[in-house]
Amino acid sequence: MAAAQFVTALNFAGEFELLSLSAMNTQVGAAKKGGLVFVRNGKLKMHPEIYDHLSLISISSICAGSVYFHGRDKIAAEIVNLPYSDGLLNLEGAEEDYMAFKRLCSPVSRFFLLQAKKVQWSAILSTFRFFMMEGVWDVVNFVAHALHQADADVLACAQLLESMQKQEWYTGFCQSLHNFHASRYPLSKAGLESELPEMA
Repeated sequence: MAAAQFVTALNFAGEFELLSLSAMNTQVGAAKKGGLVFVRNGKLKMHPEIYDHLSLISISSICAGSVYFHGRDKIAAEIVNLPYSDGLLNLEGAEEDYMAFKRLCSPVSRFFLLQAKKVQWSAILSTFRFFMMEGVWDVVNFVAHALHQADADVLACAQLLESMQKQEWYTGFCQSLHNFHASRYPLSKAGLESELPEMA
């Protein structure tokens, strides 16, 4: 879900320039995949938090697909059982995205000398928790609807953000972004480990 990528990327709007959004084509062999297009100043140094930002944006479409497939209530109830709740992460048609996500997690796991699996599940749980925050899923639905209603195949992020700023929920959403960012950053080994303390 491209809408989920955009909403997640708004957490890191200070690091990336969000350019455009287009509906994702999930059909196998599709020439145009769609999704979020964004850039970062190439002169800026890459560091673990940037890779973490990218991994959260990457996995957000899969997490959102799982919320859409299972329903928000089930995800909220089952999140405490992750990663041990089999089948909750809906990977159908998203295997390539999942592999890309795992590659983005590698620099973080190397930097903090942590198991790759632990870093991956920390990112997945964090993204699910973001979507469970008050009002965030409603914003994903708002963006998805705007994308569906758009005259063009591609929607400019600036235009979309302008539309969002006129909504009465926008101030509360900004607070959710702030709270999420404060709950995850700065990244630390202890913080990443505390997500899954019982993982071998």
